[in-house]
Amino acid sequence: MKSLSPALVSAVLLAVLFFAAACPRQGKPAAPPDASGAAAPVPTRNEKLETRNSGGAAATTFTNPIAAGADPWVIRHNGKYYWTLTDTPRGIAIWCSDSPAAPGTRKVVWHAPKKGPRSREIWAPELHHLDGRWYIYAAADNGNNATHRMIVLQSATDDPLSAYTYKATLYTGDHIDTQEQNRWAVDGTVFTHDGKRYFIWSGWEDDRDRQYLYIAPMSNPWTISGNRVRLCADDDYPWERLADSPQCYGLNEAPEILRRGDRVFLVYSASGSWQTTYKMGLLELTGPDPLAPGAWRKHPAPVFAPTQTTFGVGHASFTKSPDGTQDWIIYHAKQDRKDGWGRVIHAQPFTWTKDGFPDFGTPVAADKPLPLPSDKR
Repeated sequence: MKSLSPALVSAVLLAVLFFAAACPRQGKPAAPPDASGAAAPVPTRNEKLETRNSGGAAATTFTNPIAAGADPWVIRHNGKYYWTLTDTPRGIAIWCSDSPAAPGTRKVVWHAPKKGPRSREIWAPELHHLDGRWYIYAAADNGNNATHRMIVLQSATDDPLSAYTYKATLYTGDHIDTQEQNRWAVDGTVFTHDGKRYFIWSGWEDDRDRQYLYIAPMSNPWTISGNRVRLCADDDYPWERLADSPQCYGLNEAPEILRRGDRVFLVYSASGSWQTTYKMGLLELTGPDPLAPGAWRKHPAPVFAPTQTTFGVGHASFTKSPDGTQDWIIYHAKQDRKDGWGRVIHAQPFTWTKDGFPDFGTPVAADKPLPLPSDKR
């Protein structure tokens, strides 16, 4: 075999080093549990943030950030706002408040087991009310990120703050009949369309760490009943790639459904969550069957992008003001420009264009006063 020249070897090494520098990949961090194995406490920063924003009955404004944490989910029920966050790697808490501008009071509703496949790295829980019961969907693993799967917890009563127990692990692979080769999955959410229920998440195609958006049908709140379908490529546009670099691969995660009238949008996060370039893109359901190839159309530009002052923005949730007159986006942002996962929660109102497209504007800078959510009930 003819040997490679020193010049060619040097060129190959330089290319590899350039790619590694342009596309840094870190394992997602997980804060250690306390000595008892129970859920770790909320960072004291949350207490400071709530104190700063608690202006009493006379308050008319608030400032971001509103809490420490990541991956916010907010659902409104009977006039209250119920929140979940990636808060502790060893359990799940729910917050309850009267406003989408403050998480309120925290209650731990589930502790992860001390060991096993759902004992560590509890990420991005979501609370849903389905068929008369409350369910929490979250990603969990055994301490090794490659084992992340989506789990379902069920409430003890119809009270969203009641205790939760493990119900099932969702099958997110390609062999629904045999349940073989269940695949890596995170950031799951539930979507109902034309009377049918679906699960949408971010997953790996195989054993490689490359994230795409998937959808599958559900037969009940804890069972996926069909093989997954990939919604789109993860690198259709340069802004979906890590570091916004054409040398890097794409990454799509954190899908969330947003509706207006008959239109169905899916807002997702792209690029690296540990990077300042993290941002949000959008798909729109344009076909009658959400499982059909080509049923979702991707918007060519980001719909919510970082600025010099507020960056690493992603994993949004959507809700209404207390009086129902305003739309609000709740999301997380990075605390500093270094690669990593120090993140805080932001909230701000958004509007709609004349042709019915969401207009999220730009991320509001920290400490800028914003009017409190409208409450003219």
